[in-house]
Amino acid sequence: MSTIRARSFVKWAGGKQGIARALVGMFPPKYHRYYEPFLGGGSVLFAASPKCAVCGDENEWLLGCYTAIRDNWRGVAAVLDTLPNTKEDYLRIRGIRPNTLDLIHRAAHFIYLNKTCFRGLFRVNRHGQFNVPYGEYDRRYYDPNELVAVAEVIKNVEFRAGDFERTLDGIAEGDFAYLDPPYYKLGGYSDFNRYTKGQFRENDHIRLATVCRELHERKVMWAVSNSDTEFVRQLFAGFTMVKVSNRREINLNSQDRDIQELLIVNYPVPIRQPTLFPVEGNELEDEELVEGETGTANM
Repeated sequence: MSTIRARSFVKWAGGKQGIARALVGMFPPKYHRYYEPFLGGGSVLFAASPKCAVCGDENEWLLGCYTAIRDNWRGVAAVLDTLPNTKEDYLRIRGIRPNTLDLIHRAAHFIYLNKTCFRGLFRVNRHGQFNVPYGEYDRRYYDPNELVAVAEVIKNVEFRAGDFERTLDGIAEGDFAYLDPPYYKLGGYSDFNRYTKGQFRENDHIRLATVCRELHERKVMWAVSNSDTEFVRQLFAGFTMVKVSNRREINLNSQDRDIQELLIVNYPVPIRQPTLFPVEGNELEDEELVEGETGTANM
């Protein structure tokens, strides 16, 4: 078993790798099953390391990659070892349709393209075809020890490809869901959402907030990450909102990488990283429970 801590094995726009452990520090201390419908790069899942989880994403290629690593990481690594990092090979592999490959080769191609493409940007066109140019990076694009660590964390994870409501099907009182949708528009790459041929639009944000309110009535605990905008604040009015400082490393302009986000929750928040997560008007001590800016509705 690998002694390396599991972390995201792909680069993903909107990823939480830099703040994942701090976010998990504000999750409920106890819950039954863990749900994450917008899995992406998986940084929060790896930091939480739940014993039982249901995770999903609309990107079927990504979900298949997780499944392949969970079930046969050695097979994925063996295929990766055969893929040369040259522009000619990159363009050849990029041109292969994922649905023509078996699960193991499809996963290896996903990792290879993500690590060798320009800035690690996963982007598809309206037909769902990966179309990012070659990155010209002379570096290793996977670590077998990291795949071992990832496989260990996700060994008991059920993966469901599709809309976030499908992932949440079966969630019950005592369970916890972390939802990290494509952010409501801020401009530039901070609201990049071309991970699939579809997009997450304003009506989807409204639907997400409606689902969260329904889960709240059923005494299901949840936390939502989203942009700090008036639209988002109105959607979740009445729930605790904590400001979060984060960076968007995929943004081409380094001056635009620092952003302010919201973590919205429906339970008392144990703040364990006050320097990273200041709440307006509060001086917080370690482990202090807070009600946030707006207060949370009763469960």
